[in-house]
Amino acid sequence: MLILCCGPDSFRALARAKELEFAFKRKHDPEGHAVEHLTSGKEGVDEVVSKAAGASLFSPRRFLRADGIISNCPKAKLKTLHDALARDVESMIVVSVEEEKPTSSILKNYEDLPKIVVCEYPLLRGKEFIAWAKEHAKTIGNIDEITVHALADRFEGDCWAFHNEGLKIAAGGILEGQNKIMNESVYDIADHILKNDKEKYFAISKNDFGYSEMSVLLQQTTAAIRVRDRDVAGLAPFVVRKLQSGKILNVEVLLGAVLKMLFLQRAGFSNEEESTTLIP
Repeated sequence: MLILCCGPDSFRALARAKELEFAFKRKHDPEGHAVEHLTSGKEGVDEVVSKAAGASLFSPRRFLRADGIISNCPKAKLKTLHDALARDVESMIVVSVEEEKPTSSILKNYEDLPKIVVCEYPLLRGKEFIAWAKEHAKTIGNIDEITVHALADRFEGDCWAFHNEGLKIAAGGILEGQNKIMNESVYDIADHILKNDKEKYFAISKNDFGYSEMSVLLQQTTAAIRVRDRDVAGLAPFVVRKLQSGKILNVEVLLGAVLKMLFLQRAGFSNEEESTTLIP
C-alpha cells in the first residue's frame, strides 16, 4: 500500500505521516520492530525495492517511511519501484511525504496499484486556518483562546510558526510583539480596539482597564461616532484625521459595552479584568 502525504503545508503533511505510523504501531506493532525510516529521495527508492523483496522477521506487516521517493524516482527505476509497491500491498505500507503533489504524469505510473492514497495539504487561510489553530492548540495545551486567535492572525497559513510560537507561550514565554503592546499608551490601545485590528487581543489581555483607561476608550468611541456622523466641531484635527483614515466597525456596540463596563466596575459587580470580556 502506498500513501502519499503532499505539501505545500509540510507541517500537516508530516503530522499525517506520524499519525499513520502511530496508528500502525498501536494496531500491529506496539514495540515498533516492524517500522523503518529509510533514506529520502532517489536513494530511498533502492531501499524500498530491497525491503519489498524480503520478509519481516518480527511482524507479518511492515511500515516503511521513505520521503520524496515518488517525485525523485529516476525514470530508469520507475517500473522497478512500481513492481515493488505492487508486490505485497496487504502486508507492506509505504508512506512518503512529498514537498508537492506529484504531477499527473508521475502519478500515472502508479495509478494501477491495488492500493494508493494521496493526501493533499494545501496552505490554510481564513476560517480554515483558525479552525485548525484551535484544534492544534488543544494538543499543545496551556494557551488561552485570545492568544490562539492572535497567533492565528499573525501566522495565517504558516502552521510551523503557529506551532513553534505556541510552544513558547505554553512554556511561559511572551509572543514577539507583546512587549510593544504593553508599552503603548492608552490611546494607542483604544485605537487597536476601535479598529478591531490584530493587536486588539494583545491589548485586551495584557493591559488593565481601570477607570482612567475606560474613560479614554469612552472618549475615543464617542469621537468615532461623531466623526462618522460629521459632527466634528471641537474635536482636534489630528483626531478627526486618525478616525477618518481607519475602518471602524460596530462602534455603537462598542459604546454600549464600554458604558456597561464602567457601570459594572463602579458598582462593584466586576473587577477590571472581568469587565474586559464585554469588549466585542
